[in-house]
Amino acid sequence: MINFGSSGKWSIRRTVALPLALALSVFASGCGAGSGNGSSAGTEAKPGQSQTANEKDEKAELTLWMTQTGTLKAGQKPGEWVKEDLVPEWNKLYPNIKINVEIIPFDGINEKITTAIASGTAPNLLFDTPVRTLAYAQMGALAPLNDVIPANDMEQIKKNSDVMKMVSVGGNIVTMPYSATVSALILNKSLWKEAGAEQLLPKDEYRTWTPDEFRAALKAVANKDKGVYVMTLFALNEQGDQLYNNTMVAFGAKLFNGDYSKYTAGDSAASEQSLAFFNSLVAEGLVYPHPETISAVNALDYWKQRKNGIVVAGTSHADLVKNGLKDGSVIGPHEYMYVNYPSPTKGQSALKMEFGFGVVFKNKDALKEKWAKKFLYWSQTQNQIYSEATKAFNPFGTAPNWTKDDPELQFLFKLTTKAKEWPVVDPGWGIKGYPEMRAAMFPEIQRMFIKEATPKQTMDNISKKFNDVIKKYNK
Repeated sequence: MINFGSSGKWSIRRTVALPLALALSVFASGCGAGSGNGSSAGTEAKPGQSQTANEKDEKAELTLWMTQTGTLKAGQKPGEWVKEDLVPEWNKLYPNIKINVEIIPFDGINEKITTAIASGTAPNLLFDTPVRTLAYAQMGALAPLNDVIPANDMEQIKKNSDVMKMVSVGGNIVTMPYSATVSALILNKSLWKEAGAEQLLPKDEYRTWTPDEFRAALKAVANKDKGVYVMTLFALNEQGDQLYNNTMVAFGAKLFNGDYSKYTAGDSAASEQSLAFFNSLVAEGLVYPHPETISAVNALDYWKQRKNGIVVAGTSHADLVKNGLKDGSVIGPHEYMYVNYPSPTKGQSALKMEFGFGVVFKNKDALKEKWAKKFLYWSQTQNQIYSEATKAFNPFGTAPNWTKDDPELQFLFKLTTKAKEWPVVDPGWGIKGYPEMRAAMFPEIQRMFIKEATPKQTMDNISKKFNDVIKKYNK
C-alpha cells in the first residue's frame, strides 16, 4: 500500500492507498517481509517463500476449514476459491504438502468449532475472522504466529494497541495480521430508482443519514403486497450481531470500557434509542415480519433476490453481486451502493474496521503445525488470490488492483479517513467469554421483537448478562 524507503519517506504506489494510511497510521515506519517488496533485518528469508533441501523432502497432509467467504470468479460459491484456486497455486511450490479443504456454513459455526476443540478433532487451519477466532485463543487452542511473522512487521503491529486487540491474545499474535477490511451497509440502488426515490438516499460526501432520513428511504420502497421489505432484521442466532452493535455506536454508545472490564453500552441512553428505532421499523412494516425467526443468512438471501434492499456488508459483497448477476444467483437489476449506519448526529456515523484473518490450531505433530503456519503466511503475503477473493487489503503491501475500477470500493477506503473524527466500533473480540456474550444477546433481542421486553429492559438484560460473563472470567 505504502512503501517506506530507506529515508523513511512515503512513496505512494496507488492514490487510493493514501486515505487508508492517513486514517489508520497502523504501521508507522518500516516494511517487513509481509509487504512482498521489502526484506526484514539482515538476511532473514521470507517465511513461506523459500525451501531448504530438507523441506523439499517433508510431507504433510493438512485439513483446512473454510468459511463461506469470498469468490474469485463467476459460478463459484463463497469459499470455493480456496480449494479451486489457492491450494493449486500452493502445490506448485509445495507438492508434498497436501491441504484438504472443507467449507463450513456460518449457521452453527461456533458450536462446530468449539466441539471440535473439546474433542481434539479441530482442523489444522481455519479461515475465519477474529470475531470468533480470538475466543479459541482464549481457550488455549491456537498456535502463536509470532515465529512466522518477520521481526520488522511484529514491531509495527505491537506499536498499535487497537490492532493488537484484534489480532493477539496475551501478547501473542494468533490470527494472521496481513488482512484488513472495512464494512458498512450496502443497498440495491436499483430499487430506489424504480420507485422514483433515489433522491432519498444519502447525498453527502460520506453518505451519512439520520434515523428519520433512513426511515423515509425505507418507506419509499417497501411494498408488503409484493413481498418487498427494504431491510431484514434478524435474531435467530448470534450471527450478524454487528448490525445492532454498530448501530448502537453510531447512535452514540460505547460498547466496552478501555480495559474490557465492563460492558458499558447499557449505561448509555443511545443503546436503548437504537433498539427502539429498530423496533419501530418492525411496527411500521418496513422490515420483514417476525425478525425473531430470521437469520443473517436469510437476510443475505433476500437481498440477492431483491426482496430486501439493505444488508450489512464488506468489500466482498461487491463481487457477490458482480458474479451473482453472471451466474444467476443474484436477481437484477442490482446496482450496489455502500452507505453508512444511520446516526442522530448529522454528518457522522460509526466506522467498522477489522484486522486479521485465519488461524492455526495447536497440533501435537510439530511438522503439521509448522506447515500450517507457512501456508497461512504465504496465502496472504505471497500471492494475490486471497486479496482478490476476499477483497481484503494488506496493510504492509501495495494497494490491491481490485479497488481501481470500482468507485464503490474506493468509497469504502475513503471512509477510513474519518477514523480520527468518527467513533470506531470496538466489538470486544479479545474478551475471554466473548462467544458466550454473543450467544446471550440474541435471545434478549428475540424477546424484544415478540414484545416480551421493552428496548430498555432488553439493554438492561443484555448488560447484566455480558457483565456477568466478564466477571466470571476475571475472577
